[in-house]
Amino acid sequence: MSKNQEITIVAEGKTVKGEITFRNESDISVKITSPYSGLTGGLHIPYFSRPYHSFMTAYGDKTAENLLKGLWELGSYMEENWKFLKLQLAFHFYQGDYSDRESQTRFFDSSFPFLVPHGTRENILECLK
Repeated sequence: MSKNQEITIVAEGKTVKGEITFRNESDISVKITSPYSGLTGGLHIPYFSRPYHSFMTAYGDKTAENLLKGLWELGSYMEENWKFLKLQLAFHFYQGDYSDRESQTRFFDSSFPFLVPHGTRENILECLK
């Protein structure tokens, strides 16, 4: 198992830094540390694909970079659309109750032009609060 490995990419001319917080043959988790923070993402390789792929190889390195790029794109979208997202948050969650799953689904489906993984949704709600 490997973790706390720093990674850096360049996205649209900007340096993006992150950290692999968990890594083994079948699972990988990445968090972005700069220019945004508070967002994490991860992937899992199902058992039937493990003879062909492992996150402990160069495949894992590339996957970590792709996850970091996705987190950067998410952070960029949130920064550019902060006011809209705050309005949507108030509209979809009555009196700040963020626990209702149906409200969460409506919020994410109507507020983001791309699919937001379920594992990242809690991070987003925390950042927006």
